[in-house]
Amino acid sequence: MESAKAGVQGVGALLKALDIIEFVSKSPSPLSVGQIAADLGLPRPTVHRIVSALEERGLLQFDSGSRGFRLGFHLFELAHKAWADVDLRALARDHLDRLREISREAAVLGVRSGNHFVVVDRRESLFGVRSVVPIGQMEPLFPGAFGMAILSELDRGMIREIDPDLPSSTVRLSDGRDIPFDEAMRRAAARGYTVHIGAGNDAIASVAAPILDYLGRPIAAIGVTGPASRLSLDQLHALAPDIIDSARRITSNAGNSVQSIEPRPRPDPVPGQPEPLCMAAGTLLGKTPRWSPDENRLYLADIMGPAILTADPGAGSSWTLLKPDMGVLCGWSPGGDLVFADGAGIHHLDPATGAHRVTHGLPQGLAESRLNNCGVDPSGGFWLTSMSVRARPGEGAILRVSETGVTVALESLSVPSGMAWSPDGRTVYLVESARRMILRAAFDPTDRRIGPFEPFAEFPDSGGRPDGIAMDDRGRLWVALWDGWSVVRLDPQGRVEKRIMLPVPRPTDLCLGGASGRTLFITTARIRLPARVLAEAPLSGSILAIELAAD
Repeated sequence: MESAKAGVQGVGALLKALDIIEFVSKSPSPLSVGQIAADLGLPRPTVHRIVSALEERGLLQFDSGSRGFRLGFHLFELAHKAWADVDLRALARDHLDRLREISREAAVLGVRSGNHFVVVDRRESLFGVRSVVPIGQMEPLFPGAFGMAILSELDRGMIREIDPDLPSSTVRLSDGRDIPFDEAMRRAAARGYTVHIGAGNDAIASVAAPILDYLGRPIAAIGVTGPASRLSLDQLHALAPDIIDSARRITSNAGNSVQSIEPRPRPDPVPGQPEPLCMAAGTLLGKTPRWSPDENRLYLADIMGPAILTADPGAGSSWTLLKPDMGVLCGWSPGGDLVFADGAGIHHLDPATGAHRVTHGLPQGLAESRLNNCGVDPSGGFWLTSMSVRARPGEGAILRVSETGVTVALESLSVPSGMAWSPDGRTVYLVESARRMILRAAFDPTDRRIGPFEPFAEFPDSGGRPDGIAMDDRGRLWVALWDGWSVVRLDPQGRVEKRIMLPVPRPTDLCLGGASGRTLFITTARIRLPARVLAEAPLSGSILAIELAAD
């Protein structure tokens, strides 16, 4: 009887210890013994004894700064051991089958082993030709798509440990251009996947996404591979969303949900809606449209392309001007240069001669960020918004461009996007996409200072996220709704007073222009849209133009 009773008491103490560990794990900050006891309804002496034992075993650790307890490192060691024992092949079995059915090409799963990628499972192509990627094959992490997917989630120090020469190397793109390794990694992290097309008549094309463990560390990669003659670059991009989805589901690690894959279902058509003119552009992530009244042309950036494009509404066509790093279009300088910005800084391009120069670099500390949008204040000054390349909230910033350089005006934002100013120039509006909000603040046109921001408009989960914005001459804000299949116009109180439905799920940005000044130009995206959604919305990635009625 005594041993049975002791056993029951032991189980009770164990359950209390587990309750404490779980409670501490859910707290955003360290907890004191008193807080734990009060919230769990346990006697303080009991909590003190259990916490002391857990601390001794490394399952909890005391934070001297906050005078509270957080999870101990030994828990992470145990979790790492658990992940090491996970059978990824079993977890990925159904996903490999699904990717093979979707693509009809070979689906591959592999893990990192030192500085190599090792294939641990694969499904053969449905075209009847055996895969050139057998189980057990090893290849360097660089430059293949699978290894690059893993590298894109490692920090610079870990990459140097794998190969000290990698950060100074270059990556050959499918069009034959070479770009710096760091820029290739930033593109892969921003997209959430990597693509690679080899050279030669028998070139192999691949697209892959990293599989992350519970701490967000890359432990494997999954993707599709096949002959480049069957897998074009556009097809690789179209397969990427399903591959990302599989990678997330295999370990139940959703990565960053701000990098969305699945848009909300297409709403029912609304009678009487204007029919947009479409200009094919094929942008992965079109942004920052700018109208040139002198040329009757539209200029824009494809951040994920990346590219700077121009479009002729009269001809209904567009073409690429140049291919910089991931960046945004700003506008024009007083001297007529086309101004754009990317990771290297502020660029001026003379449209007549093609001469190009960098006038200013970006502030330090933005290596893990990318530019997301650009606003133009009443004096013609440029303001850039930046965000984490992995869309992590809290790492966004506003950058002010002046004659003397680029400075950080505001930090610790979520995922900032569009900026716009009221007609009198005294109010500035800012989109916080991850928070589904538009903020506003007082603006001093004289010294270009921004006051404290306050909420102006909020958007429900069901209606898409605000992205780019534009102000009309009557002081009404137009908003592009990512995954919302629409653009909306807000009244001065921030309420939706007009909605225009679109044939694409991801409008990204907009501006007013055209001969009358009443044409609403809308950029769109096809990045991370599944193939079935692209089939339903084939105009994704195009430029849309809608002539607004006078009202």
